[in-house]
Amino acid sequence: NLSIMKRSLVLSCGAVMSVLSFYACSSSDDSMVTPLTRSDAVSEKIVFQDDFNQTDSIPDKTKWGLCKKGSPAWSKYLSESYDQAYVHDGKLVLIAEKVNGVYKTGGVQSLGKAEFQYGKIEICARFTKTAKGGWPAIWMMPAKPVYSGWPACGEIDIMEQLNHDGIVYQTIHSHYKNDLGFTKPVPTKTVPYNKGQFNVFGIEWTPESLTFKVNGATTLVYPNLHLADESVKKQWPFDTSFYLILNYALGGAGTWPGTITDSELPAKMEIDWVKVSQPVDR
Repeated sequence: NLSIMKRSLVLSCGAVMSVLSFYACSSSDDSMVTPLTRSDAVSEKIVFQDDFNQTDSIPDKTKWGLCKKGSPAWSKYLSESYDQAYVHDGKLVLIAEKVNGVYKTGGVQSLGKAEFQYGKIEICARFTKTAKGGWPAIWMMPAKPVYSGWPACGEIDIMEQLNHDGIVYQTIHSHYKNDLGFTKPVPTKTVPYNKGQFNVFGIEWTPESLTFKVNGATTLVYPNLHLADESVKKQWPFDTSFYLILNYALGGAGTWPGTITDSELPAKMEIDWVKVSQPVDR
């Protein structure tokens, strides 16, 4: 799977469709997240949120920084410019385009500004315009890795979409999955989403499991096996703080998304809101 190629040397580790109306992304009503009462009656509090309702076009610098250009495929064309990552009409806009013969892609991350260990992470996003070779993603990397080097450090892909596909990929990466090749528990799932509309992509993350969701419906549960030889097999690198990355990458020959069709650019993803909540007793 070429997906594995995309993260080599990443930062040096640095849908089932739902008809539940309350997941409509047109609303940034905080009551969606706090307080929440589930069947186990655990109330939650918001620990981070951004609804992008601001007049300034630059994303809130207390929450987001620009992703840095690098050698991995996802970061190869990052512009490190607000021209491809800006706020407009109450939404974060991430662009992948070709400007004067140069590919430029947008991405923001919360590294050093907002980092989380456990909780419910939800992002409301729309692929406003897709393109062949396009690769929008919502994902997390460890701020303080338990194990050094990728993939041992762990990676949580809340959502990746390719080209014009009507599915998204939700995946975990680890030494156990990538290097040792264990596919049980199942580490990845493809899920349909509502094309052309806003969808809520998320995870519910505890010390026991990562539960992936699309529009409120559970799509994949990846459990902590509590292996006796965990320090060797490194199945669960997720007991540490992670940060968010939101970006629209472009692929190219030999990459997971494949070749880029320039005539279909620019591509665009819009983020309506981001919310992270945790149980009140944390």
